[in-house]
Amino acid sequence: MSEYLFEYVSIIILSLGISLYIVRHEIKDLFKSPSSRKLQAKLEIKVKNGYLSCLTLLYHNCNKYDFEKKIKEISIERTDGRYIGGYNNEKDEFDAESFILDYFYEVLNYTNNKNKNFIFSVDSNFNMKNLYSEIEVSLGIFTNDIELSYLENINLKDRLLGYREKLNKQNIQMTFLSDGSDSYYFILHPIEKEIAVKEAIHNIGLEHIILN
Repeated sequence: MSEYLFEYVSIIILSLGISLYIVRHEIKDLFKSPSSRKLQAKLEIKVKNGYLSCLTLLYHNCNKYDFEKKIKEISIERTDGRYIGGYNNEKDEFDAESFILDYFYEVLNYTNNKNKNFIFSVDSNFNMKNLYSEIEVSLGIFTNDIELSYLENINLKDRLLGYREKLNKQNIQMTFLSDGSDSYYFILHPIEKEIAVKEAIHNIGLEHIILN
């Protein structure tokens, strides 16, 4: 009988310990900086709307309905509080940079897994023949009037600039983005939408870069 009583008491103590742990952390979350929570909510809306604007402004082969749904899902997933106080809850500040980059990489992973050309990612190991094919897929019928020869025997940067020059002649802009790494990212859009595109890029938290 005493053994059962001991086990029963132990379970109660363990349950109380878990409950107190949960309550303590819930209370801690309540006292996190309100300004941090507001900043995250404001940035989440801004980033989400930036991607939705890009979906309308860019040349791509994404299904608009499915991608809109995914962008909204990412926004919901990324507002779980992990960026306030960091992953270890060591402080109460909102980590905007991690939020922006994680969101960006999740968008890239989604489009890559779906074989959709939305934001192109290339580095020194990228197969340029594949890149040429992906550009054709994104532009669809527009490539009928563009001579995009496969550029060989020159470095990656010069190849990209060569493509940009050819695309510009057909009123298509290749705008480059940076995440701070040594990879190149770019998007395709009509030249006349450049101002709106740059604003959308700014809203998603990245900056366009001048490649020359």
